[in-house]
Amino acid sequence: METASDDKPIIGFTIGEPGGIGPQLLLTILQGDTWKDEFIPVLYAPRRVIEQWRSFLGFSQLRYHVIRQPVEARPDILNLIDLPLAGEVRLKTTSPENGALARLSFTRAVEDAQKGLLKLLVTLPVDKATFYDAERFPYRGHTEYLSHLYPGKTLMVMVGERLRVAVATEHIPLSRVAETLTPERVEQVILQFIEALRIDFAIPKPRIAVLALNPHAGDGGIIGTEEETWLKPLIARLSQEHLVGGPYPADGFFGARHFYGVDGIVALYHDQGLIPFKLLEEWEGYQYTAGLPFIRTAPDHGVAYDKVGTPDGSISSLSAAIWEGLLILQRRKNTAPYLPSAASSE
Repeated sequence: METASDDKPIIGFTIGEPGGIGPQLLLTILQGDTWKDEFIPVLYAPRRVIEQWRSFLGFSQLRYHVIRQPVEARPDILNLIDLPLAGEVRLKTTSPENGALARLSFTRAVEDAQKGLLKLLVTLPVDKATFYDAERFPYRGHTEYLSHLYPGKTLMVMVGERLRVAVATEHIPLSRVAETLTPERVEQVILQFIEALRIDFAIPKPRIAVLALNPHAGDGGIIGTEEETWLKPLIARLSQEHLVGGPYPADGFFGARHFYGVDGIVALYHDQGLIPFKLLEEWEGYQYTAGLPFIRTAPDHGVAYDKVGTPDGSISSLSAAIWEGLLILQRRKNTAPYLPSAASSE
């Protein structure tokens, strides 16, 4: 039996929200042949759900091979780790059953990635309304769960053709941003971002712009004091060894297109970085988690129920997550490892 080898890396795919656009986009890509010479796909999903999607999309020619673990994966075909399913999955909407499946697919795939069985993990979009569960899964998203597994090591980064944006506070309410930001946290983000750009993106001396927390960078303390009391001194100290500048008022920085002059941007809260990112990159960018012993990427869009079953859903972001993830894998192979192994990080 022909099985997976090092010539073609194994990519693990989570099903994400099974009623959203993610499965449609993935199966559309796998319907073609361009991937077959490059990687071996392993999808974590119930067989019944894949049959449901094949029928819905009319993809009767899409073949798959059911396996128990990634080492059994075959090249040139979709490999399916058949997960248990409680209840029926509904398309174009979510449900508690859909959310439970999204969680199971993600956690099972992460376990295999931690064991070194997956070279790249691509997570499809989830609906946080059902993905989050206060008792069973008290994490607001993929990144928060990964941060739980690797405390102090992960960093959410949005990557596109024009922008690379690291987010210092991830998915938290705006009311908590100022209290969550500390000099130690921002320094950690900056240094981790620099290292990720150096290793995973092959940029020897990354130029980093740090955005301000307050409008007009505080206007000398009139609008806010964080810039004067600790952000400017921190950046000044780091700039002695690294190419770091700021804090820049976000409106002027993006309005004047200063992002063309840097390799990476540190946004201090979610919307500060992701609004300009999605305006400029649209569906062409992807999300990447720095600081993991395995590579994890994801599309930069949500579940898009309204596009399910229509030709309006673009595969561009998912394609970027796949192909750019493979480029990151190649760069890691070409450089000395900078991350601990999964075993040593427990």
